[in-house]
Amino acid sequence: MAPPLVALLVFADPSTAPAGSSMPPRRHVVKISGMAFQPAVLQVAPGDTVVWINQDIVPHTASAAGSDGWDTGILVQGDSSRYVPRRSGDTPYICRLHPTMRGGLTVTGRPR
Repeated sequence: MAPPLVALLVFADPSTAPAGSSMPPRRHVVKISGMAFQPAVLQVAPGDTVVWINQDIVPHTASAAGSDGWDTGILVQGDSSRYVPRRSGDTPYICRLHPTMRGGLTVTGRPR
């Protein structure tokens, strides 16, 4: 039988956490730079926070093209906006000011 300390170390590793436990929410950053979203596609879990930061010299938005309807509003250089997805699914998004700028948010997994 392993000492209790070893058992605690095993359970402290998130990859071996007991079924039903949840990970804390994570923060993901999408940089807007060079007239592009970086990364262009991002995979997150429900409850995570996605932050868009405009590093371009021109204003931009990140606006959901799907039914979620989220929108960062206009972000000038240095501005940021956040969104916390609550359900799984794929949501393409665009910059309303520059519709050729496209990105995607894939929300998978259990809520955090």
